Amino acid sequence: MQRAFNQFNNNIKSVKELEILHYHLISEMQLPNDLSDILRSQLVYAVSALDKLIHELVRIGMLQSFLGQRLKTNKFNTFSISLETYNKIQQLSQSTEILQLERPEHFFEQEIIAKHKHLAFQDPDKIADALSFIWEEKQKWQKIAHSLTMSDDYIKKRLKNIVSRRNQIVHESDIDVQTNLRNSIDACDVKESVDFISLLGQKIFNAVNLNP
Repeated sequence: MQRAFNQFNNNIKSVKELEILHYHLISEMQLPNDLSDILRSQLVYAVSALDKLIHELVRIGMLQSFLGQRLKTNKFNTFSISLETYNKIQQLSQSTEILQLERPEHFFEQEIIAKHKHLAFQDPDKIADALSFIWEEKQKWQKIAHSLTMSDDYIKKRLKNIVSRRNQIVHESDIDVQTNLRNSIDACDVKESVDFISLLGQKIFNAVNLNP
């Protein structure tokens, strides 16, 4: 799981480098161009970094459960696999060959990837549902919010607002449907949103990593 968190931090670092680029072009080079899309890209990539982190934590955690290295949650026990995958796992598990080119967990991992690759883990409810595969805690957002010394309602609302803005940028070109003009975007607001996602990712990682 540490590798997944390290990748998340690297992704966030790249997002923050865009902040430095934007400041340099605006304040130091004083370019007259509209560079607001750099700010928009920060929001898009920050949400993407969180999405990727949840995918990786769930994949790794489920593999750990499959291998007996992590407690199996109720939701994990309901995870369905194809009959083909089940047969392959059974055959490899019962094999007496000392050297095997493929391991049972490989096919289980492929099922996880196939079932989750089209899912977006960005909305608070979907994140909590995904984490249920590896974390039995019923009040997930309350636990995470406590570690942030914030209320869970505030955390969820803040994340929803960031994701909503991300969706406006990605799906609507950040254009107001009534005025047909692009929505304004503020560098300070973007920085606060990126910092929030960075901290949130850290707290989620801590929670699932400390509860195997």
